[in-house]
Amino acid sequence: MKMDAFFSRTLSVAALALGTLVLSGCSAQRFYASYYIDPKPAHVGYSDLIPPAERQPVYLVFDMYSTDGSFPEATRKIAPKVSQVIQGSRMFSSVSKVGSENMARLQISMRETGVLSGHDTKTLPPGLTSGLPGSRGVITYSFTAQYQVPGKEAVKKTYPQAVHFVEGNTSGLGDALPMTAGHAVDKMVEQVVLSFLRDLQKDKKI
Repeated sequence: MKMDAFFSRTLSVAALALGTLVLSGCSAQRFYASYYIDPKPAHVGYSDLIPPAERQPVYLVFDMYSTDGSFPEATRKIAPKVSQVIQGSRMFSSVSKVGSENMARLQISMRETGVLSGHDTKTLPPGLTSGLPGSRGVITYSFTAQYQVPGKEAVKKTYPQAVHFVEGNTSGLGDALPMTAGHAVDKMVEQVVLSFLRDLQKDKKI
C-alpha cells in the first residue's frame, strides 16, 4: 500500500478528533509512527496568564469543521477539552453553555484545512513547520477565536496549527515527546486556547 493512500485513509480528521487510528488493513507491526503538534507556534502555559482581579462568567461556543463542512461528532468530542482549558486558565469565574445579553461571549472554531503527505508536507501554510524531518504526513488546521464583551467591539484572531505523523527521525522536534492521536489533538487545542487568552490579556481585553 502506498504511503500517500495509507495516510489519507487513516489520518482523517475523524481519527484525530476521536483519538483512534484506523489502519485500513495495514498491520500496525509493519508501520509505526507517533503524533506531534507543530513546533513552530509559540508555546503558552497556564503560568503565562494572570487571572483578573474581578473575574466574570463567559459564554462558550465551539464548533469543529472538516474539509466537508460541519463535524458535529468531533465538536461533541473536543468541546469539553476547550471548556476544561478555559476553566483551568482561571481567567473567568465560570464557563457557561447558555449565554445572555449581559455575558461575555467566547467563540472558537476549529477547521481542518488539509491532509497532506509526501512532497506537500514541505510547503505548509505560514506559521507552520514545512519539511519536518521524519514527517510522513500532516493534518493542518485553522482556529478562529472571537471574544466579545457586551457593549464592546469583538476581538477576532486566527491561529494556524498542525499535527504531524512522524516515523523515526525526530531531530526537528527538540525534546518534544511522542503522543497518541487523541493526546495530540488535546494538546493542540490547549495551546490555541491559551494563546488566544494570552493575546486578550496582552491587549487588555480581559
